[in-house]
Order: sequence, then structure tokens, then C-alpha cells
Amino acid sequence: MDREIVDMILGLAQQGVRGDRRGFQLRLRRIVSRLREAEPQLAGDLMNVLSRVDAPTRETYPNGANERPAPEKGPTWELNRAPDLFSADIESQSKQGDLPLFETPLPQAPVDSDSRQTLVSITRPGEHELRQPVWSTAVSGAVTQLLREWTSSEALRTNGLSPMRSLLLAGPPGVGKTLTASWIAAKLSLPLLTLDLSTVMSSFLGKTGNNIRSVLDYAKTFPCVLLLDEFDAIAKRRDDETDVGELKRLVTVLLQSVDSWPDTSLLIAATNHEDLLDPAVWRRFDLVLQFDLPSPEAIEAFLAARGVSERLAKILGNQLKGQPYARIEKTIDRARKASILNDEKFEDSLCQVIIAQMQGSDEHSEKEALALVSMHMKGLSQREIAKKLGIAHSTVGRQIKQILG
Repeated sequence: MDREIVDMILGLAQQGVRGDRRGFQLRLRRIVSRLREAEPQLAGDLMNVLSRVDAPTRETYPNGANERPAPEKGPTWELNRAPDLFSADIESQSKQGDLPLFETPLPQAPVDSDSRQTLVSITRPGEHELRQPVWSTAVSGAVTQLLREWTSSEALRTNGLSPMRSLLLAGPPGVGKTLTASWIAAKLSLPLLTLDLSTVMSSFLGKTGNNIRSVLDYAKTFPCVLLLDEFDAIAKRRDDETDVGELKRLVTVLLQSVDSWPDTSLLIAATNHEDLLDPAVWRRFDLVLQFDLPSPEAIEAFLAARGVSERLAKILGNQLKGQPYARIEKTIDRARKASILNDEKFEDSLCQVIIAQMQGSDEHSEKEALALVSMHMKGLSQREIAKKLGIAHSTVGRQIKQILG
């Protein structure tokens, strides 16, 4: 028998013995999903049994901590495909385009009591095509481990363990923190709920606290990834004398929420200013990932993934060092537009855009090198390039050989 089904049956037995009715139903639904292809008759019989009771909204725990009772009426979440939500082979499914999706409506999102605006933005799996972010070796290894834990969560729970529940992403703007959260949610086939903490801040801190609590409670009612963006807007150091007592109490509430976060959802916080965070924040998260500005090698990989030749990517990796991915992405977009509008090769447009960005800088040699490469790629002869740049013909040949190999 499939080892994952064995693990789920063991977990099912444990919840049955504990009297965890809702958890029992939810786990049984997962088993049914796994059995649909191999044992359709058995899966159908089990579904008939489940259809006689109300579907749970999430897995619960015997002590009732951090739980909200399932609503008697209203929409419930359910997967439309066979794979188990947490134990599916995500890598193989994503290649086949067969990730399970939330098709039924999610519970009603919380709204601000005054403006009636929704407090979180919700992105369902598969709504946006995402490239895998370019990460450092350390970040890549940590994200891989997180995904392994979530795709094998049943085996962990059977042995009294839980997958990572909380993740802190720290680093300067534009280095891929938000993209990483989106990519993780897509890989886990979970809805991504995004709360920008800087936008919910109000002069009425009591109201701010209520809004944040509403979002935290909402994200606990069904499996999802909750992204708390601009985390430093709230989770500041509690020894900051400029902050009032209410904000410090709000920090405490946030920290307690991280501590008690259920293992059926993933909490991700992102900050551009880790130096502002309360020291207690760091030890509360199961995993902390530090994002730095990309190295020339990382920029090369980023450009290559976007259609830039290996040869030019190597040149531009050094030219663009110190720039965040978000800025490089905008540069690429500008070059693509110029390529279409000017009816020229994309790589030539890319060189021209970068040369224009470097105007006014002191890096004359770098600008000259890019201009030389751009003209060479346009098909100009070495003599024509030398004339345009005002340098010797022999120098052009030597630089082309040095730069392009």
C-alpha cells in the first residue's frame, strides 16, 4: 500500500481515538482523494459516508487552542483533485500542470469596519505564472527543506512533528522576498493572502489591532500562506521610546500569534528593515532567510532565465552588480519594449538601455565596453566601431576578443 496512505491512516486512527471529529473528517477526505484512481469504488463509498456529515473547514486540535468553530452554513474549502494537499509530489505535478486548485469559494475575507475595504488581497494557485526566483545557495537550500517538510507533513505529524509554520524574509527592497512568498504558495498549491502592514496602520491603534487580529484569525480557518508585508511597520523594537504603549502591546500580540500559529497554514513575514525589528521577533520564527543584493553570478543566472545569451549575461552581470532584481527586471522590460518598437534585436536594445542608464556615471570604460558590444552585435565592422568611438582599430579587435571571447 502507498506509504503516504499508510501514514494518513495512522493519523486517522490517532484522531479517532482522541475524538477529534473535524480533524478525522478532513484527514479521511485526503485519503479519499488519494484512493480515487487506485480504488474508485472504495473512494466512492467513503465519500457517501462523508456526505452525510458537514465538511470541516480545517484540521483541529484536541486542546482547542487557536481554533474557531466551523460555520454552520456558508462556503467550505475543498480540493477538486485527487492529490493530498500537503503530501502531493509538488515538483512532478507542477511540471504536468496538474496542481490541485481551490475552486470553491473561500470564507469571506475580513473588511475594515469603516471603509468596508477588504483587508487582504488573495491570489489563488495558478492565477499567475511564476518563474522560480534566483536565490543564493543558502536560501535555495532552506526553501527546498521547507517544501520537503510540507509535502511530507503527514509523515511528520504521524511521528508527533510539524512542518515549519513560520518564515521571516529579511533584506533590501527588490531582492525577491515577495516573489519567494508567491512561489512557495504556488508550489504548495495554497491561496496566498497578502496583508501590507504599512497600509493598515491607523492613527487609531486600537482599530489597527482589531484589523490585524481579524486577518490572523481568518488565515487560521483554512490552509493558506499568509504574507505579512512590511513587517517592521508593526513589529518594532519594544524599547523604542517614540512608540506608544498600544503599539507595543500590538507587537506582543503579533509575537504570540507567531508562537501559536497552526501547522495547517504557513505564516510568512517580510521586512526591508530588519534592524527595526524587536529582538524577540527573530527567535519566534521557525526559519529566517536573509536576502542580499545579487552577486554578478546571480545576475547572470537571472538574465539567462530571461532569454539573454550566456555570453552577454556574463558581461552584464558585472555591469549591473549592486542592483536589486526588481530594478533589473524593469530594465529588461524596457529593453523588450524598445526591441519591439524599434524593430531591433532584444540584446542590442538591452545594451542601449543600460548604456542610457549609465549616462552621468564615472564608469567610462564600462559604458564604452557596452557601446562596443552593442555596435558589434548590430553587425558594424571593427573599423566602423573604431571610428564611432574614436579609438584605434586594433583596440576594438582586442576588446571584442577580451569581452566576448
